[in-house]
Amino acid sequence: MARTGRPKQPLSVTAAERAELECGARAATSTQAYALRSRIVLACAQPGAFHTHVAAELGVSPPTV
Repeated sequence: MARTGRPKQPLSVTAAERAELECGARAATSTQAYALRSRIVLACAQPGAFHTHVAAELGVSPPTV
């Protein structure tokens, strides 16, 4: 399958950013939208993560990722 579009830059997050995202993904007081965005960013920050795999893993559409 041919890749289309611009090449994606690797996403890197600092330890402090990762801690904040993990807290936002788990907190009972977070909105569902914020928790989902936090999980998406954390999944995309993993080495070798592809948008389509992240979307399938989290049960959302690729454009959402």
